[in-house]
Amino acid sequence: MGASVRRVVTGHNDEGRAVILFDGPTPNRLEFSVPDLASMVPWLTSGAIDHVSDWDPAAAGNTIPSFPAAGETIVRVADFPPDTAYPKDARSLIFGEIHGSDDAAAGSDHAAEKHFWFHRTDSLDYAVVLDGEITLVVDEGEATLQAGDVVVQRATSHAWSNRTDKIARVLFVLIGTPPLSAADIAMQRKTADRTLEQA
Repeated sequence: MGASVRRVVTGHNDEGRAVILFDGPTPNRLEFSVPDLASMVPWLTSGAIDHVSDWDPAAAGNTIPSFPAAGETIVRVADFPPDTAYPKDARSLIFGEIHGSDDAAAGSDHAAEKHFWFHRTDSLDYAVVLDGEITLVVDEGEATLQAGDVVVQRATSHAWSNRTDKIARVLFVLIGTPPLSAADIAMQRKTADRTLEQA
C-alpha cells in the first residue's frame, strides 16, 4: 500500500478559539484483496454539518459508505495499482468488497466491456490526481490525467484505468446528489432542447 495520508482537522475549544483537533495519519483505511488497491477517508459528512462537537466520523473502525447519499459528502484518497495487478474477476471482486454492485450495474449500460472499473453513482465528484498517471474512461471517450489535473465527474458512467507500471493516487471529494438515472438525464436534455427550439 502507498504512503499514509496526513490528516489535520480543526475545531473549536470551549472559548470559541480555533484548535487543531486531529493531526496524524488518516485512521480510516480500507485495503482490498488486490495488492496496492486502497482507500483512505479523512472526513465525511451526513446530515447537518457539525462544527460544534469533537466527534470524528472518519475514526478507525467507523463504517464508511462507498458512495455518499444525497446531501452527504466523502473525502477519499485512493491508490490505483496498474491494471495488470487485477485478477480476471476484478469487477465482481472489487464491487463485492465495496458493496457497490448496484453502482457497477448502473454504469455498465454502454461500456462495461471497456474496463472492469465501470460504475455510476448519483454524485458530483471532484477528482484531483496527486501522483502518477490515470485514464478516465467514459462511455464515449477518455482522458489521460497527470498529477495536478482535476476532473469534475457529474454522475456519469466511468472507470479509472491505470495503464502504467506505478501506483496512481487520486483525491476525491464526493458530493451525493438526488437520484437521477442516465436515461432521466437524457430525457430531460431532450425536453430542454425541444423547449429551446419552440422559444
